[in-house]
Amino acid sequence: MSEQQEESKDSLLKKTARFFKYNKMALIFLFIIIAHSGLAIFGSKGFLTRMKLDSTRKQLEKQLQDETKKGEDLKKEINEINTSDKKIEKIAREKYGMTKDGEKIIKIKVDSTK
Repeated sequence: MSEQQEESKDSLLKKTARFFKYNKMALIFLFIIIAHSGLAIFGSKGFLTRMKLDSTRKQLEKQLQDETKKGEDLKKEINEINTSDKKIEKIAREKYGMTKDGEKIIKIKVDSTK
């Protein structure tokens, strides 16, 4: 059986070689198709480059949305600070450790070894 398969392969190779020997236009056409396909997939404007650019675009759009949301949050916080005395007092107490007259600060030590 394997000898028959080898003969079949040899026969197929010979037929293919003979076909391209006498049909050079078919060989040229096949080469052009293969080259064009290679450029369409791997070229500078090919499919793989397109996929990478799409991935980058999606990442940048997400980053833009995140930055826009941060900007909106900061605008809201600025507006609250400009209009609310309570917000200013809260920031002064938390960030700068300020107190009102007569208040006492009690520091609690936490034992981190437990």
